[in-house]
Amino acid sequence: MNNRYSESKLFPIEAGREERGWVSVKKECENLSEWGYKLLYENLKGSVRTVVLEPDYICKDHKNLFSQFYSKKFSVPSPFTCRLHFFSDQIKNIQELLYYSEKYSDKYLGYSIIREVSERCIGRTVINPHVINSGADGNFYYMLTEFAVHLNGAKFKVQGFPYTSQDVDVTVCAHSALWAICRYLSERYTLYSEVYPFDLVRMTGTARGRTFPYRGMTYADYSQILSSFGVYPVIVSVKKHTRFPIADPDELKKVYTYVESGFPVLASFAGHVVALVGHTIDYDRPYTEDSDGFVDSFSFLKQFITIDDNFFPYALLGYDDDPDNYATVYPYSINSIVTAVCPLPEKAFLPAEKAKEKAMKYFRNFISELGKYSGKPWVTRFFITTNKSFKRRKLENIKAGHDKLDSFIINIDLPHFIWVMEISSLADYKNGVCVAEIVLDSTASEKDHAVLYMRIGNILYFNGKEKNVSDASKSFPQYTDNLNKE
Repeated sequence: MNNRYSESKLFPIEAGREERGWVSVKKECENLSEWGYKLLYENLKGSVRTVVLEPDYICKDHKNLFSQFYSKKFSVPSPFTCRLHFFSDQIKNIQELLYYSEKYSDKYLGYSIIREVSERCIGRTVINPHVINSGADGNFYYMLTEFAVHLNGAKFKVQGFPYTSQDVDVTVCAHSALWAICRYLSERYTLYSEVYPFDLVRMTGTARGRTFPYRGMTYADYSQILSSFGVYPVIVSVKKHTRFPIADPDELKKVYTYVESGFPVLASFAGHVVALVGHTIDYDRPYTEDSDGFVDSFSFLKQFITIDDNFFPYALLGYDDDPDNYATVYPYSINSIVTAVCPLPEKAFLPAEKAKEKAMKYFRNFISELGKYSGKPWVTRFFITTNKSFKRRKLENIKAGHDKLDSFIINIDLPHFIWVMEISSLADYKNGVCVAEIVLDSTASEKDHAVLYMRIGNILYFNGKEKNVSDASKSFPQYTDNLNKE
């Protein structure tokens, strides 16, 4: 056995002299390519005040690629990586960080694996998104989950969405996006097993020839891989043909619904794939009411938040005229999306568009009641979530003294997954408040009634009966566990 002694090193990043500190990191971390250096430095400058280098780190994802591919090459790279840790505070030395780690726990911004591969050296990376978009305008909603790391025995945690670049040799952009989605889901939900990069290569169909190296992929491959992982995608044809100048708004609404629900989506452009992991909202965007005065919250979508292996995490994908659209190198925008692969749990049988139709049809029968509690326009917000999460939020509302009707709702039997539509006045929507909601059974068929209950103000409609609780609140908080808001 060949034991190794690898001491972690600390690099101060001084304000006004940041480049000097980052150059020291690059010099010590020899696998950090020029591409990787620029990616980290340009996106983290101004936020990072200390970088800690953890050398000779054994990364489970790189080890998987090494054992299955790199070890078989004539020129074999190192199986070891280094891991860079980022802190927003000045730290005197490594001993202080390790001995008093709790002092710096809220200063931990995330980490990045640096591997010995050609150019695209950035491996598994998790960064707190508030570091990236903290100075930008807009309301940001992210899919985040917690990742724990151990540095020489000290434990740190970071909320983020996982990222990795393609290594060019064996993984392509689709593998990077798929890995990010699968790792997010396996970290957030115990139901899903962890998947490693080469597992995704093996899960790719062989009907179009060998799967590596340099094998391109299609949405059929993505769907097969995600189904094998345990989520069963809905494929949305956003454009009927790649030559169409803009995406179909009705199809984009479906994509938005799944993102709003907190499910990451694979979005395909012509020749590239990214993961959609959140969105930003612009309340001042122009909107159109339907004949009854309803406005879909999709109208206020400004940008999708992406994980794109060509760029740093949380890049903003806007419309064609958006000056903040990140894809200046490539002509991508929201209107460039051709196909979206939207992973869903097995028990979500009722498609989004059919569930939305049922909810709207039911609400339209109660327009006069709705008018007693709110003025037009009425903003509709639609998503799928779990019974567990939904009731947990209702219980929190009860404990906070918000709503007496929730005491009844938490005792209603609900399936594992439910479709929910909330309705708010425009002013209430901006403030995170709604005046009505309807809950549907996600396991229902298109012919089933599907509605489990509906609430308008302080009146609940359940099992064909009306329950009026006069001292209950006429408005109540939106459900917000689907996405983390900045």
